[in-house]
Amino acid sequence: MSITKIPCLYQGAGKENPAYLGGYDLIRPVNDPLNPDYWITSGETTVFDAAANNGTGADLHFYDRLRISKGAEGDCNPTVTLDLEANPLVFSYYPPHSLDVIFVLDVTASMMSGGSRKMALAKRALIQTINLLWQQNKETRVTIVPFARDAYVPGVDRGFSYDYLGTLFTWRRSTTSGNLIGQILGYRNGSFVSSTDMTVYMEQSAPIAASTQLSLYNYYRYYQIQYTDIYNDDGSAKADTVLQEYLSTVYAANPSAYTGNFITAVAASTPLTPSQLPYSMNDSGYENNTILDNMIWAIPYGEDTNTEAGLEEAYILLKTPGFTQSDDILRRAVVLITDGQANRSVNPEYRGVYAKPTSVNSDFLPDTAGEPWKYYLYLRQTLPTLLAEIANRSATSEELVLALQRAYEAALRVKNPSDGNASLFVLGIEIDAQTPGPYTRDDVLNIMRTIASTGSYLREATENGSESPIIEELERLVRDLFVLTGSLQLTIVDTINKALFYYVPGSIKITGWQDGLRLKSISDSDIIDPADPDYTIYVKPALLPDVGDANIHGDTIVIDLGKVPFPLASPDSRTQIRITYDLANKGSAHGTHLHTNYDERTYVTFLEPNHLVADASDLSYNQPSRLLNFPSPIVACSADFSIKKFVGSSADNVNYKEISISACRNIYYRVVVENYTDAQLTFPLLYDVQGAETIEEALVSQNRRILAENLVVPAHSAAEFPFYGKTDCRDTVLSDFAVLETGTTYLYDNASATVIDGTASYTVQYLNCCTGKRIIPDQTVTNVSACICVSACHNIRCIPGFRFVCAKPYHINLCNGENVIRLYYAPRC
Repeated sequence: MSITKIPCLYQGAGKENPAYLGGYDLIRPVNDPLNPDYWITSGETTVFDAAANNGTGADLHFYDRLRISKGAEGDCNPTVTLDLEANPLVFSYYPPHSLDVIFVLDVTASMMSGGSRKMALAKRALIQTINLLWQQNKETRVTIVPFARDAYVPGVDRGFSYDYLGTLFTWRRSTTSGNLIGQILGYRNGSFVSSTDMTVYMEQSAPIAASTQLSLYNYYRYYQIQYTDIYNDDGSAKADTVLQEYLSTVYAANPSAYTGNFITAVAASTPLTPSQLPYSMNDSGYENNTILDNMIWAIPYGEDTNTEAGLEEAYILLKTPGFTQSDDILRRAVVLITDGQANRSVNPEYRGVYAKPTSVNSDFLPDTAGEPWKYYLYLRQTLPTLLAEIANRSATSEELVLALQRAYEAALRVKNPSDGNASLFVLGIEIDAQTPGPYTRDDVLNIMRTIASTGSYLREATENGSESPIIEELERLVRDLFVLTGSLQLTIVDTINKALFYYVPGSIKITGWQDGLRLKSISDSDIIDPADPDYTIYVKPALLPDVGDANIHGDTIVIDLGKVPFPLASPDSRTQIRITYDLANKGSAHGTHLHTNYDERTYVTFLEPNHLVADASDLSYNQPSRLLNFPSPIVACSADFSIKKFVGSSADNVNYKEISISACRNIYYRVVVENYTDAQLTFPLLYDVQGAETIEEALVSQNRRILAENLVVPAHSAAEFPFYGKTDCRDTVLSDFAVLETGTTYLYDNASATVIDGTASYTVQYLNCCTGKRIIPDQTVTNVSACICVSACHNIRCIPGFRFVCAKPYHINLCNGENVIRLYYAPRC
């Protein structure tokens, strides 16, 4: 938006606004934030990126990274709003860094229910994403952590380590009909569980557990997968010896155990059917699959979601010594892929305890009044009461609340720079809420945003009959791993028009949003009462600075916002901040066009970063700061009466609110009480107080100058009271308040004078003490400080034929108007 300055016709002596407000209007033409005219924008930003052009460096150009706006509503007691929006600048690395990436993959029933291709498409996208990571840097290492009721822990050598009771629950397989879920399972014993007795349950589960050891996914390596595991130096794919060995040994030993599974086609080199192809890793079939394609195709499935378990396992890996290549948080990433329906967690009192055949209910479900986990059932920690409902059970609302809360807490450990120290991204695939349940879809989205490092690190994809949305959103996440975002460094300065208004103590507030999430100030407590209008279903990120009356310095508000958007941020990040505060009419405000602030002293200063080292993440804020002025809010105040006080240095020019005047000079004042009504008004008392710094001091001061009692002002008329005083050398600033008692309240206005040290002169007379006549001509001393006390002895001179006798006076005070020293001499005998 171009800034148009229109001269303000309401400024100057005797007008609605003081002359020193800036001399122009910059009024916001619309009040709709969706209208571009609502905003003043920063225009072009030019910064340097050392990594651009393959590390040779170049200037980058961005536009409107900052937008600001200001308004006021409320007539005589307005509320002022300062709005600000900021977007990041985007730099690059050269060469691209190697990364350590942990994919935490939801492999539960909701990801493939009803013949959905959600999981098959997620797996395809995962394959393409890993290849994209290696295109940027072949040293990047990838680890995959599937999770269902518990996490499948990737073994260092191969396969997964897990407790089958905690992990399997109901173990699904992919068949040639029915559950075409995108899995080349390899093997599963046909046993099933039908028991409410723990001992029988354990016995019936044993064959299922044994079959997992014969399944193909336990022969692949999911821990720190490297480019060299999949490809040769020339980029050609290595042969999948894992699949070949599995088919020739495990599969060949009992082919009938695999009836109905995709692997039978692979073993027989038979093309997949048209109905099977969409659930494979390539629409063309499996013939050209790489090791990466097959290993991800083989990833298993389970029942029931426990997002906390997946994030907790990622945290454990990050804390494992030597697991990551770097301590840079921007090179350590966790990518959670889920549909968001977390409904299980771990009872923290029994985190490492598994059910045993000898266990009883009271071992895990103590009958303690108010125990929140009493019905929070988790297979590792529950007993026969759960077994009867093991095949078909949804989480209760209480369980769902606790599960998502604990997933959030696990994410905090992952994200904490002094703990897990990783960037956390979320790919949501058709995120939805459990029904019935306490959350809506939007609630779950917001919770997922708080799990991510920043709200924009959540991407949502839909199956929508095509893999493109899932792949595209995952690629956008990967893009964020290889770029460097830079925020603007912002400070707001807002100066109140104290000639008309004063700040209402305690009224300043700050609110904000970043990437769809409402923010809170650093010291604000969480709001847990759903009835509170500021309550949110998610824990608000504490990114905003604390603001309060400490930010008010006289008539100026200064707020250091720091780096905005608040790190971490993505290229798509957007931050909105609103600051509000209340003003009140001092008693001098009346008119239809009143500025609430000083036009030239209300602005935001901002610094833009440069990226000076191509392969580093540090940004330099060494450019000169820029300044962007806010608009000038205009309000109308139709008061019944007003009081105005003016100051001046001469009797015929008393029209100012602030002046600078030399010490020991007369200072002139004028107080005007104006009646705007159609009736005569009577006021009990009008008085003036000198030297008060605040109106509170003025109201209790005993040093008053009574200007009028029972003051009568006719309708549509004014009463004026001129007077003057003299500045002395003790004063530096004279803050003078005129107070009008109205019978029910007080109105006031003030004017102030800054007193500077003036200059003066004095005359020394040299006199014959006998005759009183001058011995030599008077001596005049000029341009001395008016605030010094002059001693006569400093002016004594030797005069031929005379001797000094005395001086009158011995000292003079120039500020008191004394400017003659008389020195008396007697003739020498």
